[in-house]
Amino acid sequence: MKVNIPQKFRIGNLLYNKRFTIVLSIVIAFSLWLGIELIENPTRKQTFADIPVVVTIDNTAASDSALGITSDVASQKVTVTVEGPNHIVSSLRAEDISLYASTIDIDTKGTFPLEVKSTNDSKRSGYEITKIEPATISVSFDYIDSKEYTLVPKLIGVSIEDTDSGLIIENPVIANSQQSTITVKGPRSIIEQIASVGTIAEVNRPLSATETFDSDIVLYNDKGEAIYRFTADGKVYNPENREVTNSNLTLSFTSVKVTQPISKKKTVNCVAAFSNLPSGITADDIKYKLSQKTITIIGTPEIIDKVENISLSTIDFRTVSTTDYKFDVSPILPDGVRILEGEEVFQVTIDVSKYEETTIEIKDIRCINLNNDVKAKTSKSIRVKICAPAEIIADIKAGDLYIIIDLADKTVGEHTCEAVVKSEKYDDFWQLGTYSVSVTIY
Repeated sequence: MKVNIPQKFRIGNLLYNKRFTIVLSIVIAFSLWLGIELIENPTRKQTFADIPVVVTIDNTAASDSALGITSDVASQKVTVTVEGPNHIVSSLRAEDISLYASTIDIDTKGTFPLEVKSTNDSKRSGYEITKIEPATISVSFDYIDSKEYTLVPKLIGVSIEDTDSGLIIENPVIANSQQSTITVKGPRSIIEQIASVGTIAEVNRPLSATETFDSDIVLYNDKGEAIYRFTADGKVYNPENREVTNSNLTLSFTSVKVTQPISKKKTVNCVAAFSNLPSGITADDIKYKLSQKTITIIGTPEIIDKVENISLSTIDFRTVSTTDYKFDVSPILPDGVRILEGEEVFQVTIDVSKYEETTIEIKDIRCINLNNDVKAKTSKSIRVKICAPAEIIADIKAGDLYIIIDLADKTVGEHTCEAVVKSEKYDDFWQLGTYSVSVTIY
């Protein structure tokens, strides 16, 4: 098959093409130069600067002795001179060169000069490292310890804009309770300097509600001076506030949030509470005195705003008599509320000056909630003590009172049941103490 070559691409015509002849000349000149270079200069020397040195203690006596490298090896770089065939050396790059310093003889703390060596095999790679400057690097070793510290949070510049609002700045707390302690691992010489670890964040503005802030972690010595500061964005600074590329310290965490609680205080009245009151007496009818009428409480603003008063622990009115009328009680605080100012134990003194007591034998014992298919037998009578206004005590008779026995859920057999004194005539008396009655269900 005959191929027709266009007229303009034929050799004879290309030789008269100016562009083609320029390109051809360059190719021929480069080929001639390369050939001469290979013949006249078969070897070549080249220098590479800023070559890193790898230093490791894996599977060495230093590692077995709990030693660690504490100097900044990465910053110690060397200059390497290589020699070899021109075509090989000319194609080398700095990253093609691998250097190391052996720690095989290190078994104690200190600073040692380590010889820098090449990991390259000249026979395999085809070139030779003829010079390394400097020939050694200085590497420090120390024992590596770990220690746990309790984080002490601190926020700077927190204020309350409206000082009459009742808002209070409380102590800041670590937002995540699992980060209340932190473990620091590093050279013994540094760990021994760390007396405490805290967190710090700049707020510098008034707050009206609880807020949470990203905080730095600061290591302090026994004088309260900062040794290192680990920032929320992952950087490390020394006491001169200069960034440190390698502190040789490892923290169990470097990100921590601190909550600034803003609470509110409020002074409210205290109110006595009663149980087992007679049907004719309400809590408002009872006259009493408190050893302390008010109490100042503190809590979150949304909770405190809803509190109108604080109830005291309940007094069982069956224990109130003409001889026992003073009771020690405690405030019942809502969740999230605590006492800021005031006593934690109150005394309630009940006015019983218009009341008297008497003992009556009651024979009218009534069983309620008894199943229809069974019967009940109780004691014939029970003596009870009651307290009531003086005018009622003067007129009350045994027939005015009866006993209620609740037999709900009781089965056939012997039972001891609570006895409750009732009256259809009077509703402002109460029984003193508790009573029980033996009941037989058959």
